[in-house]
Amino acid sequence: MRVIRLDPDAMNGPERPRKRPTQADVARLAKVSAAVVSAVVNGRTSGGVRVGDRTAARVEEAIQQLGYVPNVAARNLAGGRSNIIGVFTYEALFPMDAMSFYHPFLMGVEEAVENLDCHLLLFTGSHVDGRRRAIYKNGVNTLQLADGAVIVGQAEDRDELTALLREGFPAVFIGRRELTSIEASYAAADYNTATRQLVERISGLGHRRIARLHSGSGHESIVDRDAGFIAARALLADRLDAADVFITPNAAAVTELVPRLVEQGYTCLVADDCDRAGDACAAAEELGLSVPRDLSIAALSEFSFTAPHRDFTTVVTPGREMGAAAVRLLADILANPSDRTPRRIVVDCATRDGDTLAPPRG
Repeated sequence: MRVIRLDPDAMNGPERPRKRPTQADVARLAKVSAAVVSAVVNGRTSGGVRVGDRTAARVEEAIQQLGYVPNVAARNLAGGRSNIIGVFTYEALFPMDAMSFYHPFLMGVEEAVENLDCHLLLFTGSHVDGRRRAIYKNGVNTLQLADGAVIVGQAEDRDELTALLREGFPAVFIGRRELTSIEASYAAADYNTATRQLVERISGLGHRRIARLHSGSGHESIVDRDAGFIAARALLADRLDAADVFITPNAAAVTELVPRLVEQGYTCLVADDCDRAGDACAAAEELGLSVPRDLSIAALSEFSFTAPHRDFTTVVTPGREMGAAAVRLLADILANPSDRTPRRIVVDCATRDGDTLAPPRG
């Protein structure tokens, strides 16, 4: 696998992480001793170090002004390391089972962390607003219990993630992430190439009218599939009569659309995942059609909330490899803290042959 590092001397690039403020910085700004800052931060203003209300308010104002985040871990091991790698998700991924889409990612993470002779700590987030998971609670980065963290899942707070990277906390995403004002490290899947290759294969079977059932999501993983579909359409322009995209955000949209597509002569439907592929299959069967004899269906991801009732031909996300690669990138960040350039790697996808793709009739 190849790690691609961006040019650290690139001009006009996104904002680089700032140096993390320390208690000494707070003490200088508030014009107090480090002991006073420690007492305020740790809530021990009634013990050996007595701090008046005005002084405490001045310290708190300095903390807010500098963006100082208290380090909740002891950090008293050699080199200031805990030898703990964290995994954080905004989604309810744990406990995992072998049927879960995210299970391979966590297997890869666990194996790579074990190879580093480190501990693995699973974070499910502090709860804010009563229910929502969050990395920060009362201004404190709870991931600091670990030396760094791998972040997995899509239901995320991007403003909070941007703040995490600006703070300089070592973090690597599983899946491509493009934040607005700072560059992220990630281990991504090559959905672009996999999508293009699957459409080429469908065309090679003789299909000339292909419809993509698009979820409507703007997530990077879907954008990469968009790019692959567009590339295939351009490459196969002389072999395709139509390669069109239809927005189908839910089962109802698929059920309504499939009869129209069949009437218009589309012979293969390509869904973003196996959930929408299953909806398309059910809609085809309601019309009395047989899949794949009368209509072929494929998916661009094996993701499904429920076990599919058909064995779809689908792009397979290299979850285990991505999880392991993310940990290795994080290890490189921790081993070279002065190198602030993001670490990125793209891993090849596979295709799993099912029983839903065949040459068109006639």
